[in-house]
Amino acid sequence: MKFRAKVIVKLKDNIKDAKGEAVAAVLCRIGLENSANVRMGKFFEFEITAFDKEAADKKLLNIINEVLVNPVVETYEVLDFSGINDL
Repeated sequence: MKFRAKVIVKLKDNIKDAKGEAVAAVLCRIGLENSANVRMGKFFEFEITAFDKEAADKKLLNIINEVLVNPVVETYEVLDFSGINDL
């Protein structure tokens, strides 16, 4: 079976987000938003092949923890993880 995952990885709230601050400064400078609190992140969308949902869940967590996230400074959220119908 194939499964599609959509995952967002971002810095933890207590970690300074220099890129987010830069975007907020631009928004202020050009007059679009004076008090933006911008946090940058990374979006991943990928497919996983596994025998069943339980195996796919384990595989997804391994991918997230071993490849996508540095747990010291980052956190993640799985936006969607569902089966793909091969028609």
